[in-house]
Amino acid sequence: MKKLTVLLLLLISFYSKGQTLTSEESYRNYFVANKDSIDPIEGIWSVSTTQEFYRYDTLYDVRKYPKAAKVAVMKKDDKYESYNLTGESYDVQFLPTDVIGVYLYKNYFPEIQQYSKAKAIISKGSEMEYTYDFPDDFLRIKFGDTYEEGTRVVNILKWSKSFPENKQ
Repeated sequence: MKKLTVLLLLLISFYSKGQTLTSEESYRNYFVANKDSIDPIEGIWSVSTTQEFYRYDTLYDVRKYPKAAKVAVMKKDDKYESYNLTGESYDVQFLPTDVIGVYLYKNYFPEIQQYSKAKAIISKGSEMEYTYDFPDDFLRIKFGDTYEEGTRVVNILKWSKSFPENKQ
């Protein structure tokens, strides 16, 4: 029975390398099957967001979104891609640096077909935090007719890893 379970996990792992996973369970199975070869940033993360709204550098609103999104991070080629647990792209890439635990991240905005500027982030075991400004062109699309010049929205993201636990 144990051999059958291991074989099943290996088949899932092999099959999932070329396919987008579509559920939290399938991501968990992938990470279990590959536990000896995954990097510390790979896994399932909860991502909570706070957005700060500024007009000409004056803060006028703060919105917290405490209900965290669940995101899987998996290595793809020489970078790490992020996916909602539904299998859709989360539009964030992490790129390794020469320093262990330090990554560059880029956000992709499909509405304007642009990446954010790459910035460094430090992964401290099972936590990451980073901040970026939404691009002006993105805000113009999102706000539509209500967009005002001088508007700036800062997105603050806190990532907490829930699975698997990092090796000590």
